Amino acid sequence: MNSATITADITPAERLAQIIAAGIARFESTLPAYAQRVADVEPVEASPNLAVSAERQRVICLNCPLPDCIGIRNDQCPIRIEARRQWRQHARR
Repeated sequence: MNSATITADITPAERLAQIIAAGIARFESTLPAYAQRVADVEPVEASPNLAVSAERQRVICLNCPLPDCIGIRNDQCPIRIEARRQWRQHARR
């Protein structure tokens, strides 16, 4: 599709989405091969990889002080806070 050609059967939002997708595709084609593969990989979590046991997670989740679940990936999640606390204790040893 020529970028100068605009069809009347799509909405402006759809056209904008097409323009953005084409720009992303052009940008990604300029990246070296290793950088293109990295885009497909989920980012690694920056926090320490100490697991909070499933039972402890269940207890924390059921007693969560937050009004709505904000998700485990959010730094304010009590499970994440517990994992950081465990990491600090582990680091002090």
